[in-house]
Amino acid sequence: MFRKVFVVGLSALLFSSSFALASPPSAHAQSANQESTNESQKPQPRTLILTATGDLEGTVVPYYDKGDIQGLETGYIDLHYHSFDTGFVDGDHAYLTIELPKEFATLAKQASFKENISGTMQRKGLLGDRSFTISQDDLTVSGARIVVKIPRELWIISGEIMADISINYGNIQKNFPIRLVQNSAEGYVFKSALRRSMAPWDPLQYPLLGTNSDTWESPYTTAYWD
Repeated sequence: MFRKVFVVGLSALLFSSSFALASPPSAHAQSANQESTNESQKPQPRTLILTATGDLEGTVVPYYDKGDIQGLETGYIDLHYHSFDTGFVDGDHAYLTIELPKEFATLAKQASFKENISGTMQRKGLLGDRSFTISQDDLTVSGARIVVKIPRELWIISGEIMADISINYGNIQKNFPIRLVQNSAEGYVFKSALRRSMAPWDPLQYPLLGTNSDTWESPYTTAYWD
């Protein structure tokens, strides 16, 4: 009798185990497996910056607000940024931040400010030189900061990024009867910084050697021609 009960119980256990193995995984398990697969298939960018140098230069063409003169273009800020780094970058994005002088804060708050920013970028790396036109999708304006997203990089040993950015602030100013940009007793100070999203440390605050940040000061103390 005992043997018969034991055999029946063992058979039931084997049947239930077979059913569990044959049953499809739950929706939760399928979702977890899919997420794991997707995560493993995503590119894993790697970045290591050993040395960094950044240079910012620029010019300002003051705005003439006494009236339009045919053929005379005024009210421009033109900035040129150049970085040269050593190390390696494998599929990472770079972000160039331009911090405008505090005197331009009111101007940067205007809705049309972003659309009056234009420029080009050049990237040098393992796959050669490539040039890009900066689009509105590449730009983010936050307060008095302009952030330019640079396409993914791929280089080893050394890489360069060059960006020419033009801000047509005169096109904004002409819509207002008052001057939006305050004067500066010591000239306007522009700051630049370059960072990469996958760097193992913050290269702006803790570079291994050098920095991708730089400052440029305009000799002009006013953004207008008097």
